[in-house]
Amino acid sequence: MIKTGLKTKLPIILTFFILFALTSFGKSTNSILKIETYLSTNGVYKGQDFNAAIVVKLKEPWHINSSKPLDEFVVPTEIRFEESEYITITNIHFPPHEIKNLSFSDEPLAVYQGDIIITVSGKILERAQEKVILKGHLLYQGCNDQVCIAPKDTPFSLSIPILKSTDPIVFQNSEYFATEELFDNNSQSSTFDVKASFAREGIFLTFILIFLGGLGLNLTPCVYPLIPITVSYFGGQVSGKQGKKIIMAILYVLGIAVINSTIGTLAALSGELLGTFMTNPFVLVFIAAILITLSLSMFGVYEFRLPSFMMNLGGGSRTGYFGSLVMGLTMGIVAAPCIGPLIIGLLTYVASIGNPFLGFAMFFTLSLGLGVPFIFLAFFSSKINSLPRSGEWMVGVRIIFGLILVGMALYFINPLIPKSIYGILFPLYIIGSGIYLLLLSKSGKNAPAFIFIKQIIAIAAIILGTWFLKPEGKALSSMNWKPFTEKSYITALETEKPIILDFYADWCIPCKEMDKFTFSNSEVVKLSNQFSLFKINLTSGISPETF
Repeated sequence: MIKTGLKTKLPIILTFFILFALTSFGKSTNSILKIETYLSTNGVYKGQDFNAAIVVKLKEPWHINSSKPLDEFVVPTEIRFEESEYITITNIHFPPHEIKNLSFSDEPLAVYQGDIIITVSGKILERAQEKVILKGHLLYQGCNDQVCIAPKDTPFSLSIPILKSTDPIVFQNSEYFATEELFDNNSQSSTFDVKASFAREGIFLTFILIFLGGLGLNLTPCVYPLIPITVSYFGGQVSGKQGKKIIMAILYVLGIAVINSTIGTLAALSGELLGTFMTNPFVLVFIAAILITLSLSMFGVYEFRLPSFMMNLGGGSRTGYFGSLVMGLTMGIVAAPCIGPLIIGLLTYVASIGNPFLGFAMFFTLSLGLGVPFIFLAFFSSKINSLPRSGEWMVGVRIIFGLILVGMALYFINPLIPKSIYGILFPLYIIGSGIYLLLLSKSGKNAPAFIFIKQIIAIAAIILGTWFLKPEGKALSSMNWKPFTEKSYITALETEKPIILDFYADWCIPCKEMDKFTFSNSEVVKLSNQFSLFKINLTSGISPETF
């Protein structure tokens, strides 16, 4: 009996020791950071805007997660303000995060460390009193290179004096407000899931796809007819001088890039304004409706064309290098009826990211894709007659772009659809698009080269959609985890199976990775049948399951 009692109680005693150690560890890390608050002026007039800085000072070797982590498992850093009848918060601006590789994660993590300056913009309402207190909370999860502690909620406050109309404004604390980062994608506003297509591992693939999209725009009915006209223009300006032809073509491409990149940068700068609305379901539905409407123009439901004098801008007779640059600048206007829907789709994406540098880079890459063929064709201008003529195959190109726009619309309403449904709906749409292009679409039937390319795209879409439908693994549901109680533990002892205790928390990154990768391994699932499995949930501290 003594042996059995010890055998029964010892693991439970050890469990309490582990939980006590975890709790003690959490208490010892309460001071991993200190929060200071600053106002940019000595006070604020009623009805006027204000700027404040929330300065988070982290101790070594601790860091906290980014406000926009790369992984869905990670707890993001957030600022939440208490409701006030005197203050309206208009924007919260986080600094750029750092990318670090830590021992407990196979994937790089986006983190903050050292001193973090979070700027806040707001407005003091007319009914404010002599002094108002801005109260808020910093929600974060602290980690070092080995472990992460439980998420914490640390309160802070800022006293804002209300100035009289006769009081002067004095600027102060300039070190926290003068060097705000412009090229930042960390305003606490945008909800576009960047990770899905623009996480660190996918950034190069994203730019490659944008470049290929730019190449594809050359096949649209508005751009393609201008290719022979434009290249002939290069040859006529500097006949027989290949070097000058190429320089003029490069300037032409540069003109396209300048216009589109400027548009992309402006869209990203406005993303901070757009982002605040991106959590609104009506806004997401409105954007999706715009994309669907634009796709209808690709499907030929309606047409919109530019006046002929604008079309002549793209094939005008301006001379010299400057003339080539100007022609490139006007190319975006000429191509608008065809590439406009795709440009608007990319504009919406860039604006939701809110990063001017990436906005510029994405549209510059798109412009390179659109313009690179002109450089090669300028060099081989004598081969211009070998280009295929415009025809029915261009209708097929527009259909492909229309299907892409519908896919973008589905992607935007992702937050409004249950994950289980969207995980099936979106892949089925990709597969359906591929089947349509492969079996039902008759466009370009007299253009063998286009038919071949269309079939490749269709097959790739079917394969990609099927791959998306592939289940991630049944391991998590197959492993027979049970809640830990003393009664269930004693019952498990009677089976004489070895026992595995899995200490788990929703905020625990290694725990999530164990579930996703280790416990999803088919061999692990098979071996788990030889054990009694218990999960102990520590998300909220000491779990009731342990009592």
